[in-house]
Amino acid sequence: MPFETLSPFAKVRSTRAHEHIVEQLQDLILSGKLPAGSRLPSERAMMTEFHVSRPTVREALRVAENMGLISVRPGDPGGPKVLGTPSVGISRVLDGMLHAGCTSTLELVEMRIVLDCSAATLASMQPRDRLATLRDVYRQMQNTTELREFADLDLKFHEAVILASGNRIFHLVFQALNEPIRRSIESSLGTSMNHSREETLRHHGAIVEAIQSGDGSRAASAVRSHLYEFYFPVLKSQERVRLKSFVQAIEECGLSECEEVRAKRRGCHVSRQDTN
Repeated sequence: MPFETLSPFAKVRSTRAHEHIVEQLQDLILSGKLPAGSRLPSERAMMTEFHVSRPTVREALRVAENMGLISVRPGDPGGPKVLGTPSVGISRVLDGMLHAGCTSTLELVEMRIVLDCSAATLASMQPRDRLATLRDVYRQMQNTTELREFADLDLKFHEAVILASGNRIFHLVFQALNEPIRRSIESSLGTSMNHSREETLRHHGAIVEAIQSGDGSRAASAVRSHLYEFYFPVLKSQERVRLKSFVQAIEECGLSECEEVRAKRRGCHVSRQDTN
């Protein structure tokens, strides 16, 4: 059946037409109407479909590729491939900011700590069946002795925590943060990888246990301690001082809130006894 018969596209105005094409591609890809792995039509077919020139189509494809929505290979007879990973576009922005000195590795790490701790808290509120992937990845980490596989599973473990939270924006930001952080500390990563396999498993086990128990505060604390110990050695000395103060402030705030909750519970208990 010809593409035109099933076309989901609408005609666009000639003024800045490539932006309208990108908007349609983005809506169709992110909604799943153009699923990952599928192919867009050829440039010629898109020219006819959108009623625009070849340069307009190429500009739209260039922007969509920079956004991480598609992959374009010159001369590919299959047409542009749908990726559907907008986090790639965000990663490129973060890489550019790092290169230009508009942000720092420390700031990305701080964001990662806030993100993962929040995700762990949300994950602890989910039904147990939502944690199946997290438990499975942890078991695989326990069973492997291959260093490369263990490192890959470590990343999957943290992604599983994010996915268990049920927050899709968390997942998008997690994917976007991961590569810029890794690239910025790559030369020092060996220092952080000195963490023993047993130490990593101990941290991950504490995270899984806290999430499964439904204790969001303890889950966040376990994640925070793990990430702090991992990233602290690869930061510069002045950055370490700030990260330490940052983590301590969060911990103190969490303890303060816990004490407040306990006090309220004790107050309620006393009230009930007085009533009785």
